[in-house]
Amino acid sequence: MLIALTLLSISSLLMLHSIGSLQLSEQTQWQRREVWQQLAQRLEGSEQPVSTLEEQQITATNGCYWQRVTWQVANSSPQYLQRLRCP
Repeated sequence: MLIALTLLSISSLLMLHSIGSLQLSEQTQWQRREVWQQLAQRLEGSEQPVSTLEEQQITATNGCYWQRVTWQVANSSPQYLQRLRCP
């Protein structure tokens, strides 16, 4: 009985850890999506002019590519975003 309870406790802890990892991953993905939207808004009609903007496309497999956008606002260090795009 004690072994069964121990195994149940361990499996429950592992499941909780997995759920926490999934939630963190989803939150990170959501934050990246928000940053991409903010970048698009800034580029269209920005309150802060973007002084440098560079876009790179790096070929990946199956017709996909990595899109990397680097930009710099005056008096700040460059920032970048990178995402995988597939047709």
